[in-house]
Amino acid sequence: MIPGKGNQVTLFQYILLIHSVQMGVGLVPLPGDLAKGCGTDGWIVLVIGWLASTASSLMIIQIMKRRPDGTVIDLLNHYFGRWVGKIGMLMFISYFLIFIFLIYNRMALLIQNWIMQQTNTAVLMLLFFLPAYMITRGGFRNIGRYSEALIFLSLTFLLISLYLFKHAHWIHLLPVLKHGWIPIFETLRSTILAFTGFEITFFLYPYLEKKSSASIGVILANGLTFFIYLLVTILAYVNFSPDEITQFHNTLMSLFKFVEFRFLERFDIMVLSMYLLIIMRCWIPMLFATVLCTQQLGIKGDPRLHILFILTAMIGLAWIWNPGWNESLQLSSFIQTIGICIAFVMPPLLWAVLAALRGFSRRFSS
Repeated sequence: MIPGKGNQVTLFQYILLIHSVQMGVGLVPLPGDLAKGCGTDGWIVLVIGWLASTASSLMIIQIMKRRPDGTVIDLLNHYFGRWVGKIGMLMFISYFLIFIFLIYNRMALLIQNWIMQQTNTAVLMLLFFLPAYMITRGGFRNIGRYSEALIFLSLTFLLISLYLFKHAHWIHLLPVLKHGWIPIFETLRSTILAFTGFEITFFLYPYLEKKSSASIGVILANGLTFFIYLLVTILAYVNFSPDEITQFHNTLMSLFKFVEFRFLERFDIMVLSMYLLIIMRCWIPMLFATVLCTQQLGIKGDPRLHILFILTAMIGLAWIWNPGWNESLQLSSFIQTIGICIAFVMPPLLWAVLAALRGFSRRFSS
């Protein structure tokens, strides 16, 4: 599907969309997960993950330059044939659907855990059904505008976070590398899902107005995600003791219990409300990318019907299955392997194969 001019995104929207997909609900338990793996050296894991995701993102840009007016599916069809393209479509559809369900369901689990313990998660997922449909049906441009509209809310979130430095204990960060490098690399393997999401560039690239700025866009998007991850992780490390932080699952929400105002008793609930609006940006772009794949796969029907069907099917699955946090963690562990393959293994392999094909074609043409 070749994007029309009416659905192209600006560089700023492009940066926000990539950053949005990266920063999902993985941010909530991330500081605790890092602390469990390698203590207060978890910020080093973030640095390594940021460098790896940036490098892989730049490879994706180089790949997509071979087919600038189409998605990765068009590229696979062009270079490897229709059957490889269909396999690629099924792979991305499966990955996106699992990723969407994971984030969508965890939003409901957060509400259930903090506010409405007796309510079924499928009912809570219905709260986001209509907003998700209204935003997604407008395509990447409409989703980009939604991300722009949340900038001020995100800035408010960051400013409130700075208040937590008031009672910081910086001694918790020392000594550096207290357990060596091995726990750091082991933790990187177990938390790699937090760094995925930039693979949406495979589908977002053809919609970018000025494709010459694509590389700087992915660098800034990955840098923005890294900054927020690092800020929240450092805040958790300097406010909780090294032993205390490992006892929290929803570390981010627990962190904001330190913020108190005389006119507001449960500030963490207010933060949760803001955060839910922000992380909706995470899975909505993937929902539209899934619809692009289902259309190219030959499934007939208006794209809006595809969106409605996917959202309805996910709520129905949640109603039948009713997964809790343990099931969500198992699903996260399952999708982690797929995410590593698509985000960190596929780009260098595909780039190498295309470079080899280009070298062969030049040799035979000469």
